[in-house]
Amino acid sequence: MGKKDSPKYELVRGHVPKSLARRFKLYCLEEEIDYSEGLEQILTFFFSDREGQEGSLAPSQQNPP
Repeated sequence: MGKKDSPKYELVRGHVPKSLARRFKLYCLEEEIDYSEGLEQILTFFFSDREGQEGSLAPSQQNPP
């Protein structure tokens, strides 16, 4: 079963500036990963870094609806 069919994964979409999209695509190309894996890595890093700087997230931010 792939990520698309797995109940453990959810689709995330959004619009970003072209320059940021290009940087993201280049990152994935250089790391030899697909966009899904790249997005997962970047989000994991972002939230790990944020939690390290701010302690832990407020309870309302830990389990978004």
